Amino acid sequence: MKAISLYEPWATLIALGEKRFETRSWSTTYRGPLLICASKVKLPILKVIEIMVRARITVNELNPGRAVALVDLVHVFHTEAWPVIHLGEDEKFYGDFSPGRFAWKLEKIRRFVNPPLVRGKQGLFNVPDDLIKNLDTYDPI
Repeated sequence: MKAISLYEPWATLIALGEKRFETRSWSTTYRGPLLICASKVKLPILKVIEIMVRARITVNELNPGRAVALVDLVHVFHTEAWPVIHLGEDEKFYGDFSPGRFAWKLEKIRRFVNPPLVRGKQGLFNVPDDLIKNLDTYDPI
């Protein structure tokens, strides 16, 4: 199964259904199931607090070093060729939709009840399919 690591709180925003587009400086031809993993790396605290306050996320909801959700990556848009105006203000705030970037559309978001430990990597990486075989998920939407 393909996976990607994101800094917190962005990974949790996806797991909660608050963020449906992941913005990246690079594109991918991959489409299908994608494991969203929360990175252990910490960002500057002021930016993290700003995001968490806006999204009403508590520190207890973050899961660094764990897979937090399973999603379907259904489309990748070039930000210059896609009307960002259709996004809500929160979605715009949570992503970087500036020119030259790519917006990955995520659907069928399933949050893990008991997030498994995952060693993240840069870019898309593979994890064994059986990692999530017996995990309970629920749809946050």
